Amino acid sequence: GKTVVATMIAKKFANHNGIRTSVLVVHPPALKKGWEMTLNDFNLRFPVKQISSGSLHKLEHPENYDLIIVDEAHKFRTDTSDMFNNLQTLCKTPRRNPGPDGDTRKKVMLISATPLNNRPEDILNLVTLFQDSRNSTLDSIPNIAHWFRPHIDLFNKMRKEVDRAHALNTIKRIYEEIRRKI
Repeated sequence: GKTVVATMIAKKFANHNGIRTSVLVVHPPALKKGWEMTLNDFNLRFPVKQISSGSLHKLEHPENYDLIIVDEAHKFRTDTSDMFNNLQTLCKTPRRNPGPDGDTRKKVMLISATPLNNRPEDILNLVTLFQDSRNSTLDSIPNIAHWFRPHIDLFNKMRKEVDRAHALNTIKRIYEEIRRKI
């Protein structure tokens, strides 16, 4: 399901972006065959390169990619790992060929079956793979790090809360706001 939807979005993106579109799919090694089959089934007319999550340090010319698809994105939620830093560099390196609107920022698609099996800090880290945490392109939230800070603090406080019903309701509200705003 996720692979098919992501491939359909990539195809639509390429139709809009133009004939020079190049896509990179980052995935765990175990998902390689599934991606190969799906990409083959769609008979795509633009280059799609696949790379395993652990091999990002080997990737050359990150500027060549217009769209980055990251499968099992929740594995990149820790911003202190080398894998995270390699992916963040890849995602934030301007693309060689600007899009139709002249934008050189890459498009990044994060796919995960477990997006909220994370702390608010993990979600912040995922967003900062492609956003500047202190100067974002989100209209209503220019400083994502500042916006997340009270949510992270409240989440950590609720994890220690004795009243479980109150804690769960508060955490639910935190995630609803993150989903709505981010």
